[in-house]
Amino acid sequence: MTRRHQRVSLESLRLLDAIDRHGSFAAAAQELCVVTSSITHAVRNLEENLGLTLFDRSGRSARFTTKGRSLLDSGRPLMERAAAFDAHVQLIATGWEPLLVLSLDEVIPMKPMVPLLRAFFEAAPQTSVQVRREAVAGSWDALMSGRADLVVGAPAGGPAGGGFECAPLWQLEFVLAAPPDHPLAGRSGSISNAEIAQYRAVVLGDTTRSLPHLSYGLLDNSLQLSMPDHGAKLEAILQGIGCGFLPRGMAQPHVDAGRLVLLQAETPLPPSQSTVAWRAGETGRALRWWIDHLTDPSWAQGVFA
Repeated sequence: MTRRHQRVSLESLRLLDAIDRHGSFAAAAQELCVVTSSITHAVRNLEENLGLTLFDRSGRSARFTTKGRSLLDSGRPLMERAAAFDAHVQLIATGWEPLLVLSLDEVIPMKPMVPLLRAFFEAAPQTSVQVRREAVAGSWDALMSGRADLVVGAPAGGPAGGGFECAPLWQLEFVLAAPPDHPLAGRSGSISNAEIAQYRAVVLGDTTRSLPHLSYGLLDNSLQLSMPDHGAKLEAILQGIGCGFLPRGMAQPHVDAGRLVLLQAETPLPPSQSTVAWRAGETGRALRWWIDHLTDPSWAQGVFA
C-alpha cells in the first residue's frame, strides 16, 4: 500500500527553522515558549507522518539529515512568502508595518536614537523594530538588498541605478589624528601622502556584501588595521597603533586633553554628507514616521551635541 504523504504545515516549518537557527530542541523550545518535550513530540509526529527521518540522533545532539535539511531549505521560501503576506495584510488593515528594520551607520550614536524609539512605540505599539549597524557602503547595501527598510547616516550619493529616495542629514568634518608619540606628531605644516603611507593606518572596515567598497577616508597605506567602528578606531589610535581619520567631535576632547594630536594632511578629507534613505515607493506609516522625525532639524542638530 502506498503511503499517503501528509502536508507540511507552516507551523512545522517554523519549528524546524527554530531548531536550525538555535542548534538544539531546548533552545528552539525557549523561542517558541513551549517545553522541550513538546518539540521532541512534534518532530517525531512529523517524521512519522512524512515517512522521513529528519534528524540524526546518533550523536550527543540531534542534527538534520540530508532529507531533513532539504525539506527545511525547500520550505523557507514558503515561510518568507507567508511572512510577507501577513505583513501585507497588517499594512492594508492599519497602514502600519508589523516590522521595521533600521540600519544605522556606525558613526551614529545610539543615545539620541533611544528617545525616538520610545516615542515611536507610543505611536505604533503594534510595530516591532530591529536596529542594526553598518559601516561605509554597508548601509546602502543593506537597503538595496532588502535587509533594511531605512538607513540613517549613509554616505551621500548612493548606488548607481537609483531605486531609492533620500534626504540630507548633516555634514561631518574629519581630522587626521595620531597619538603624541607618533613619528609624525612633531611635524609642522602639511605632511605628504607618501610620508603618511610609511606608517600603519587605522581604518574603518566596510560592511557591504555586494556593492563596491567605498574608499572615503581610506589612507593609502600598505600597513593597516581595519576596525568595525569609529569607537574602536579611536581606541586603537589612542593606544598608539597608528594614525587615522576621525570625526572632529570625537577627536577634539582627546586633543584638548593632550591624548591626541592633529596632523595636517597634504590631501585633507572633505566633509562627509550623511543622509537618511529608503526604497522608492514605500509608503508604510512606520517608515513615514521615522522619515519625518529623522529629518526634523532639531533632532539632527542634537545628534553630535
